[in-house]
Amino acid sequence: MAQMDFTTNGVINTEELYTLRTFKKRLDISDHTLRVARRAGLQVRYLHKQGYILGRDWIDYVLNSSRSSQEAEPTSVSS
Repeated sequence: MAQMDFTTNGVINTEELYTLRTFKKRLDISDHTLRVARRAGLQVRYLHKQGYILGRDWIDYVLNSSRSSQEAEPTSVSS
């Protein structure tokens, strides 16, 4: 049985490059979630048919996505 390193599970470092497989495992996300993020602008770089995600790109994607969703939320108007 594979051991999980809980000290890094869920942590993405800005200057590290992750394979797609490692990235999905680290964040415990599905192929679908990653596909949606890629379609929404997350950069994936390829070298020799292997995809990589730079930690900084993920963090920028999350920060920009949260700003976009906050801007899209309707504000309540008091009467």
